[in-house]
Amino acid sequence: MWHALLASVSLTVAAVSLALGTVKALAARREPALVLKLTASSLFHSAALFLLVTPPVYHAVGELTGVPHLAALLIDCAALLRVGHAHLLTHLWHPPDRGGVPLRRKVRAWAPLYGGTLVVLAALFALTDFDGPARPLLLATDHARVPQIVALHVLYFLALSTAVTATVLKCRSLLALGAPGLTPELDRSVRGFAVAVALDLVHAVCLLVAMAGAAHGRGLDALAEGAWLTTAASALVATHSLVRLSVHARRQERRDYFALRPLWQTVVRGDPRLVLTPGLAWDRWDTRIALSRRLVEIRDGARGLRPWMTAAPAHAVAQLARGGAHPGVDVVAAQAAATLLYAAGRRGAGRPPAPADSGFPGLPGEDVPAAGERAHLVLVARYLDHPIVLEALTLPCRRPRAMCDSGHA
Repeated sequence: MWHALLASVSLTVAAVSLALGTVKALAARREPALVLKLTASSLFHSAALFLLVTPPVYHAVGELTGVPHLAALLIDCAALLRVGHAHLLTHLWHPPDRGGVPLRRKVRAWAPLYGGTLVVLAALFALTDFDGPARPLLLATDHARVPQIVALHVLYFLALSTAVTATVLKCRSLLALGAPGLTPELDRSVRGFAVAVALDLVHAVCLLVAMAGAAHGRGLDALAEGAWLTTAASALVATHSLVRLSVHARRQERRDYFALRPLWQTVVRGDPRLVLTPGLAWDRWDTRIALSRRLVEIRDGARGLRPWMTAAPAHAVAQLARGGAHPGVDVVAAQAAATLLYAAGRRGAGRPPAPADSGFPGLPGEDVPAAGERAHLVLVARYLDHPIVLEALTLPCRRPRAMCDSGHA
């Protein structure tokens, strides 16, 4: 019953990791971001790790290769690499380390630890003469008096401790007060990662205790096997942290997609050719692709309205903002909303474009950095029906009609 429970837990975690890893891999094909690739690789390592622990796979690996307990070596390697993925992910979440040169420097600094440990583990394993039955999770206790196996597990523990400590410290630095770019969702995910990585170390400690007990004639097989549940908990906590962060991002994309709809309708209404042709059927379910298409169509629509734009609405918004009747207004977003509404109204009414000498400096906010464009356009969309914008649109046309019709400010 106990072994059936361990096998069931391992298969469940392997299936979950494999499914989510496949989803992340597909997402990485559409958007080749390093975080997505690393997350997918981490989940695949986790799936392999828990699949190898199940007795049928564990024994099959030994029988196919003729090397008993080879699956145990692969399990240790996969576990160490899984922590390495978490370690690297925390650096990608840290803005100073995210760039190319700092990140490559970190990889070069830590590669010898991971690579060297894997090589030495394999060498110690190759030097061992195994006897007795090959039992999953019990290599340490079954061979507690074999020097190579003792050295293998001590080295594994030391390497894992170093990696875990570095990862947890990086998580703590991310959680430090004032860390840039730390959103509430990222904060919770980082905390979950720290807990998950620490649980991996708990398993290694329990394994060393069980091995020491076995070396002195005490049967601690249950401790060695039960400690594996902490690794399963580690995988589930880490996966939950990643999924929660991803789900939050998808929800935010969906909210922004619908928030942009009024702005999208405003700028493309007069020219249906601006709407991109439908993509693959999968694209309709991908909020990131749908949002990207909407942003492109809004940019194209705004460019199409440029001939009808004038500086008058922006000046009117600035005048009202200086009057203090609308405190807390984002003037640039309100100016952009008023300018687009004014231009769309003129084009829809069949008015001629503004003269080339109208002195229009450009759409307010069009110089926003690419990283902030989405948030800016969402804000513009929310200002389309704001009182300051609606009032500003009446001000230009209070002037002489000839000036209003010509588009001069």
